[in-house]
Amino acid sequence: MFNRFNRNRYGYTRWDGTQKIDGVDADDILNALADDYMEDGNLQQALKRLMQDGVKGQDGKRAMGLREMMERMRNSRKEQLSRYNMASGVMDDLREKLEEIKQMERDGIQQRLDGKQPSSENQASQPQQGQSGQEGQTSQDQQSQAGQSGQSGQAGDSDGLTSEQKQRMLEMIAKRKQDFLDGLPQDVPGQIKGLSDYDFMDQEARDKFNELVQGLQQQMMQQFFQGMQQSLQNMSPEDVANMREMIRDLNKMLRERQEGLEPDFDSFMQKHGQYFPGVNSLDDLIEQMQMQSAAMQGIMDNLSPDQRQELQDLMEQMMGDDRSVWI
Repeated sequence: MFNRFNRNRYGYTRWDGTQKIDGVDADDILNALADDYMEDGNLQQALKRLMQDGVKGQDGKRAMGLREMMERMRNSRKEQLSRYNMASGVMDDLREKLEEIKQMERDGIQQRLDGKQPSSENQASQPQQGQSGQEGQTSQDQQSQAGQSGQSGQAGDSDGLTSEQKQRMLEMIAKRKQDFLDGLPQDVPGQIKGLSDYDFMDQEARDKFNELVQGLQQQMMQQFFQGMQQSLQNMSPEDVANMREMIRDLNKMLRERQEGLEPDFDSFMQKHGQYFPGVNSLDDLIEQMQMQSAAMQGIMDNLSPDQRQELQDLMEQMMGDDRSVWI
């Protein structure tokens, strides 16, 4: 929410001769041209060299030429490509880890079909948290899987199914799981979303996937913390003063509502509407605040205690006593 305070503001006007280019003026340019022209007597070449090399003003400041501009652009391009390649490398690493997890699950399924237990006893009867939504994978299926390991071919178990029936049921379950793995999207986000709703048969594959997801969540929280911290630190004194004034007016308006009065919502929005886009009434504003507060609290809860305390201290340092009640 603080990004809006850091946007640069620009104004454009027609050139009228009154504009000043820092570091270089017309006299500096004419002096540079005169020196170059006196050397070889070619004004066109002097202009070309001036554009290529730039010019240095009397105060020591220098306006870059086309050659330096092109060099900066090349360096910027290299930086952007390097950043893209870094992001691409991260995605390739995630894709490779997901392939390892899927292959581990396929191997575990095959071991179950071969009558082997790939990991701890009765692992298939322990559903992965948050993975109850996969179609066709019922608790009866899981019980069948748990009971399959170690079958010696004898019929008449307590569930009334023969070993042949259990084997066929296990093969059906394995086929559904293999088809599910084969049908996962090619993109990394789609695979992660699909596997989040998948009930792993192999315990090691399940643990590897959970470890991968937790690592991604920690990285996202770290990036959020750094972005929030930087946004707060980059706020100008004017931005801080405007926000503190908005919070004071907001608290005043909310107190008036709680006291049964009718706050001047229109005046508030005319003054501070840029902070609340899309809000048309005080009820809308309160609802938006509640949603933002809940979302922010959820994010803060996932930060480490040190990160959470650092952000809270920074907010308190900047806002002081001007903090919203945030219903």
